[in-house]
Amino acid sequence: MDAPQQLHTLTARFYDSDPTLEDNRLRQHRIEYEVTLRTILNRLPPGRTGLRILDIGGGTGPYSFALAARGHDVTLVDLSPGLLSLARARAESLAPQLRPSRILEGDATALSDVIPASECGTFDIVLLLGPLYHIMSAELREQALLDAWTMVRHPEVEEDGGVGGTLFCVWVSSWAHYRDVATRDPGRLAKKRDFYAQNAEDGDYVRYDANGKPCHAMNHEVPANMPIILKRVTGEEEVKMVGTEGVLAGGLDSLVNNLQGEEFDAWVDKCVEVCTDEYGWMLSDHIIGIVSKTSAAHIL
Repeated sequence: MDAPQQLHTLTARFYDSDPTLEDNRLRQHRIEYEVTLRTILNRLPPGRTGLRILDIGGGTGPYSFALAARGHDVTLVDLSPGLLSLARARAESLAPQLRPSRILEGDATALSDVIPASECGTFDIVLLLGPLYHIMSAELREQALLDAWTMVRHPEVEEDGGVGGTLFCVWVSSWAHYRDVATRDPGRLAKKRDFYAQNAEDGDYVRYDANGKPCHAMNHEVPANMPIILKRVTGEEEVKMVGTEGVLAGGLDSLVNNLQGEEFDAWVDKCVEVCTDEYGWMLSDHIIGIVSKTSAAHIL
C-alpha cells in the first residue's frame, strides 16, 4: 500500500476532480445530515450566539453554513481546493452574517499550519466530521484527534460549571463497507477473501482507477473501539456516541430521503431515538463521538 500521507493527498485530489460529488452527498442522504445537525444543535449552550466554532475537514461547509446562519462565528477548514471553491462561491452569495467568517485551506493532520497557536483552546465547538475516515494511519488519526482536541476551549469554572468546549468527531463503521458490498457486488466477499481478511485487521480500503492507480482511500473503524480511542486521546472519561443513520443504515434511506414535512420528520425522530440508544448507535454507518473538556481531565 502507498504511504498514508500519499493516500491522504490522493483522496483530496479525488474530491477536487468532482467537488459536486461530495457536495451532493448529504443532499442525497438527508437523514445523516439532519441527525448530525440536530446532534450538534442539541449540545450548544441554549440561547447563546457568537460561539467560536471550528469545522475541520468540513468540505463545502454544510454544517458551517447552518451554524453561521444561527449566529455563530465559524471557521471552515478543508484540504480540498475544489470543495473550498464551492464553499467560497456559496459564501459570496450570502450576507456576511449567514456565512463562515473564515474559509481556509488546511490539513487535519497539520492543523497548526493553518490555525495559529494563539487560537488553541479558544473554540467552543470543534467539528472533525470527515477527516478520520480518510487518514490511513492509526497514528495520524490519533494525532488529528489530539490536534482538534487542543483547539477546544478549557472550562471557566464560574461560568461553565467545570465544563468547557465540545469536540464532535465522526468515524465510519467497519460494518458499513460490508453493507455496501452486499447491495452492490455481493460476490466480492468470496472473491476477495485475502483482502477482507486484511481489512478485518486494519479497516483500510483503497479504491483504484481504471489504470490501476490508487485514487481514493478510506478507513473503517470497529464501533466498539471508537469510545476507547476517544477516551484515550482526550483523557476524558465521559464520551457520548451517536449514530447518524440508525435503522436506515446501509442505503435504506433512499426512499425516506424523498419524503417531505411530517413524513420525513417522523423518520428523523425515529433515527435519533435509535442513534442515541445505548447500543443502537452501533447500527449506523457514520458514528459521532462527542466529548467535552472538564476541569478534571489531564492536559496532554
